Amino acid sequence: MQRQEAVELITDALRQFLPPGQESAALDENTRLVGGNTVLDSAALVSLIIEIEQQVDDRFGVPITIADDRALSQERSPFRTVSSLADYVIKVYDEIAGAARA
Repeated sequence: MQRQEAVELITDALRQFLPPGQESAALDENTRLVGGNTVLDSAALVSLIIEIEQQVDDRFGVPITIADDRALSQERSPFRTVSSLADYVIKVYDEIAGAARA
């Protein structure tokens, strides 16, 4: 999975969970997912994470889990922005896909 694919997958999934009236055209790598000025509430964030995991499995045939102890224990949350989440999704994807090829 390439980084741009991960960003597009996340922003496409994110559009599904935006509140009514929220501008979806402005979504990019800098869109905040947690903290101040976020576009989602906590329930929508959980739904987004589940959707991303499902989309990675559907599109690439690699089942991943991104909401796990490792993600939650990091000093800087991978769920901060679309960019940080894309980096984390790729990291987990590469670990699982690499292990499957070995």
